[in-house]
Amino acid sequence: MIKKQLIMEKALELFAENGIEATSIQQITERCGISKGAFYLSFKSKNELIIGLIDNFMSEIVADIEQSVNSALVKEKPLYNFYYATFQAFHKHADFVKTFMKEPSMTSCEQELLERLSKYNEFINAIVFSLVERQFSKVHVSMRADLVFIIKCFMKHYTELFFFYSEPIDFHALCNSLVEKTTIIAEHATIPFISTDYLYFPDSKSLSPKKEQLVSMLSQKKKEAMDPIIQQSLELLKNDLVHPQLPPAIIQGLLKNLRSQSHSKWVAYLYELYLKQ
Repeated sequence: MIKKQLIMEKALELFAENGIEATSIQQITERCGISKGAFYLSFKSKNELIIGLIDNFMSEIVADIEQSVNSALVKEKPLYNFYYATFQAFHKHADFVKTFMKEPSMTSCEQELLERLSKYNEFINAIVFSLVERQFSKVHVSMRADLVFIIKCFMKHYTELFFFYSEPIDFHALCNSLVEKTTIIAEHATIPFISTDYLYFPDSKSLSPKKEQLVSMLSQKKKEAMDPIIQQSLELLKNDLVHPQLPPAIIQGLLKNLRSQSHSKWVAYLYELYLKQ
């Protein structure tokens, strides 16, 4: 297992057992079987570890949602796919979310957490706005921001089912129910309230990383990866950014390799955003 991933996995175990504030770096290193020096090679502090966990969690969710909505194989039902991917992700990571929900406060890194979450929220806004434009193209332009807000409200509030209730959930029935509710609102609501003044809808260009940032991310991911196929895919994509020579079909194949691993699917998503510029 990648050392950085090992630290995050064991830290989560301890956070769930003892709470975040009550868990020390010493306890984390002992659970991992590594020295403090090894810990600090991966994370400068416990706060950086917490931010890393949030990044890992949010980037995987956003990448999964984007892929579920925009994949060429599933474009016929983007709203259903959006709801399904969202709830699957929160169900999968319910224990992680519960751990952070139990923590009374994390003031030492609260501002940075808010900034990170705000950035991921921009990605979700862009995905949902694109979805609304495709699935509800007949809805008046003035109502689209409202509809995005409604979809996100459904997303947020129905995830409570995974945190506060123990009954098994029929994902298919839940998603069909929400698609029906959303469609009724889209077809019959006529009084807009939410506008772009309330919600920021960035385009792919503003969300895309700079070439230098992407090269750096690919290099870092290669250092962390253990799978030789993923390592080689990252290296080839990085080299092609610097000296373009690969045909589109090869690039798409390499990105498919990255999307198959939770560790690298976020950088694949950002690479695709960069290509759309």
